[in-house]
Amino acid sequence: MPDRFIVSPLNGEKFINTKQVGDKTLIINTSIEHASNVNRIGVVVALPLNYEGNIVVGDQVVIAHNIFRTYFDGRGLTRESDAHIKDDLFQVLPELIFLIIRGKQKISVDNFCFIKPIIEEKKWIGSVEQEHVGIVKYSNEILEAKGVLSGDKIAFKTDGEYEFLLDGERLYRMRNSFILAKLEA
Repeated sequence: MPDRFIVSPLNGEKFINTKQVGDKTLIINTSIEHASNVNRIGVVVALPLNYEGNIVVGDQVVIAHNIFRTYFDGRGLTRESDAHIKDDLFQVLPELIFLIIRGKQKISVDNFCFIKPIIEEKKWIGSVEQEHVGIVKYSNEILEAKGVLSGDKIAFKTDGEYEFLLDGERLYRMRNSFILAKLEA
């Protein structure tokens, strides 16, 4: 499709099935049924025709979970996602790309940002996540123009938390419209 990016899963892996613990590799997933185990990082192989944005071929991009997802159909047969083209190539609409990873640089795309939840220790309970507040990990140009920068504490609407694991850190991908206020630190 001329309006879509062509991406390949990072390291050719559609699922994240292992975790390195010291010198041991542990298998953490043997199922394709849970979206939380689908790889959400792809490498851009080709750009849409007439594309003029920030993404370039070779960039890693954080995308929606269903792009690389394999599933079982109603007859129990394994099927690729609708985004699958062939082999390890998948088509991605621009609105399903949330973050560009270019070396150590991470750039939020369009009206998406990433929020780190705030965890506090409660006596007798343990670790508890504060509801509806977080720290902006990756802002975007629109939020920055409004004075909301990476590192700022913010309040957000209910049900805006779309969870990602990036560099071992649990973050929420959010649309700008879910950010309610910048809070004092």
